[in-house]
Amino acid sequence: MVVRHRLAASVALLFTPLVALSADVSVYGSANVEMASYQDKWPEGVTRVADYPEKDGLRLEDNTRGRFGIKAAEDLGGGMSSFARFEWELSTVTNTSPNAADGSNASLTRRMSYVGLAGGFGAVMAGNLKSPYKYTGGVKYDPFVTTSLEARGNGGMSGGEFGHEDFLDRMVAYESPRSGALRGRIAYGFEREDNALSLDLLFRREAWEVFVAYFDSGKRARLTDPADLTSSQPFDYRAAKIGGQYRSENEAHRLSLQYEYIEDASSGVTSKPSLWFLGYQFKLGKLLLAVQGGRSSGAALTTPDSDYAAAGAIYKFSRETRIYTGYRYSKDLEAVFTFGLRKDFRS
Repeated sequence: MVVRHRLAASVALLFTPLVALSADVSVYGSANVEMASYQDKWPEGVTRVADYPEKDGLRLEDNTRGRFGIKAAEDLGGGMSSFARFEWELSTVTNTSPNAADGSNASLTRRMSYVGLAGGFGAVMAGNLKSPYKYTGGVKYDPFVTTSLEARGNGGMSGGEFGHEDFLDRMVAYESPRSGALRGRIAYGFEREDNALSLDLLFRREAWEVFVAYFDSGKRARLTDPADLTSSQPFDYRAAKIGGQYRSENEAHRLSLQYEYIEDASSGVTSKPSLWFLGYQFKLGKLLLAVQGGRSSGAALTTPDSDYAAAGAIYKFSRETRIYTGYRYSKDLEAVFTFGLRKDFRS
């Protein structure tokens, strides 16, 4: 009983100052566990790539859904506001982040962190940011994102830090006002040796939207040896995509389409894969049924050469609690049947 009271007091001491200081500070997060049954489909006699380890049999997974974050906002008057955000990733299954460095058991690793100003001019922000390339179409069009059924990295959408999997650090971004049919965003790294660029343009009209997006790695480089901060390998990566979505009245039906073209010479040999994704969603009350497919014509960074198909169902008990199940097949990679439970929370 004493231990329980002390624990409650500790939690209160931690969060009460946040609530007392500002009603515009909120805490949020997500927990997710899947029971997934895998069948390895890697061709016999073909050397396995390190980015695609063997998966065979039953596994408990989080699939990068576990996260914890804090958001803050302040009304500055005159139609202006300031905002800030910190978000971390952790695994619900292991309590160790899947992005932790080799040999580390860190529970939390960064997802995004930024500060910004918003007003009638739109919004400006700086820090470790969402990529306009990733969040235009992309993960927004995939109801199975952050599950073993997702399209990214499995043949339906590009993976990797410049595709649909990561965030962009040391960036400054501008987003145009969201009122009106046309919206654009641009993120740029102003450092001399790290000038990556990501931008998009989206047009939305009633039930339709169409977009274009672009990414260029610029002079950005990655460490080849985490223990040696002077070791680096430059990226030479560019990607462009176009797509759109149709939503019927009451959003009972959704049809999504996306096409990507990539030029990647980071390994010294230029690859030029193209990828397409097609998805259909049908909503009936709290139940969402989805079927989607795709094709990657070649490999680039962590994007595989594969065909992709997935079908499944999501049942939302509420806005914050859901169960889901489905089947995915990725040619020459793997097949998986899964059942999962996800719980979101926010203050």
